[in-house]
Amino acid sequence: MNNLSFRQTIFLYLSDHLDGERSVNSIYHILTGKRSSQTIQDIKWYNLTKYFHMFPYWKISDFTAETDELVKYELIDTAENLVRMTAEGKQYLTDFLLHYEWPVFFNGWKYGQAESPFWKRVSLLIQCLSYALAKKRSFLPVFEEEEVQQWLKQRWPKNDKTKQVLADALMGELFQLLEQLSNQDAFLFSYRLSGYNHTGLTMRQLSEMTLLEEDECYFRFQAVIHYLLEYVDQTTYLKEAAYNLIEKTVLTRTTKHTLYYLKQGFTMDEISYIRQLKRSTIEDHVVEIASEDEDFQIHQYVSEYWKNLIVNKMKSEKTMKLKTIKEALPEPGVDYFIIRLTLAYYGGNHGNT
Repeated sequence: MNNLSFRQTIFLYLSDHLDGERSVNSIYHILTGKRSSQTIQDIKWYNLTKYFHMFPYWKISDFTAETDELVKYELIDTAENLVRMTAEGKQYLTDFLLHYEWPVFFNGWKYGQAESPFWKRVSLLIQCLSYALAKKRSFLPVFEEEEVQQWLKQRWPKNDKTKQVLADALMGELFQLLEQLSNQDAFLFSYRLSGYNHTGLTMRQLSEMTLLEEDECYFRFQAVIHYLLEYVDQTTYLKEAAYNLIEKTVLTRTTKHTLYYLKQGFTMDEISYIRQLKRSTIEDHVVEIASEDEDFQIHQYVSEYWKNLIVNKMKSEKTMKLKTIKEALPEPGVDYFIIRLTLAYYGGNHGNT
């Protein structure tokens, strides 16, 4: 067996966490960042929020071919459409984890939406400052999106002195944060930047220089962005680049609409009628809210008796499978929604069960 690709190894890592309870495609949806109720549920229940949106560009055809290889190498078993690790797969993963140095911080669920606009703002600001201080007015901007350029125009310094002050302060903030990282990760971020007489490197060029696969370069570069966003409140100028990008509660757009009505005191049935959506869809939204909203009042939906019983059964059965938990409960009439809601609540911002 040849050495696996980096993303095949990450697939094994997620397979190990899911422990034979989810399909191959569910891992694909996690790694490519599909914002469906099922995928959101999976990353919360199995503590995989960090890996959400890790490889958004992974094509399904390539994914299928690469996971078929894992079956061929007998590292995973996909019987009954569920992915299970074999003993060989577990050994391969153990050997990988013994020597692999994870980035200092990464969280695709928390910062996956903010990473791209934040990077575009920072890199365009640095490029423009570099050319301005070199007295060069003609250059091709690294990003031409109107939204990014408008953000920069609103904050652009009025004279050379303030430009120099901004450049020095920004460099200081970046240096202070990047020096906490490995030289390799700081290099990946720094050499992506463009400026006067310097063009930022592509992922392929970084891969050739670092001897890392392009996928790993991409992952580690994104991890640096996530790290900067996590500690951006300790800065002044980088914080400006993150303005209005980071949400305390990460919810899909349609779930935000449901949350608005819940806060107005409407019931789920009333919201279903108002929004012309099925009750099951509203239930999906409430489950998502329960996992994210620190102020969510679960007692309005689940009694203390059922809440404790469901959590205890989940622990004793060592599973997150709804059917297994439901069948283990003493009273068969409990709704699946109640089980999902309880697992979402304790698997989200209220502490992992």
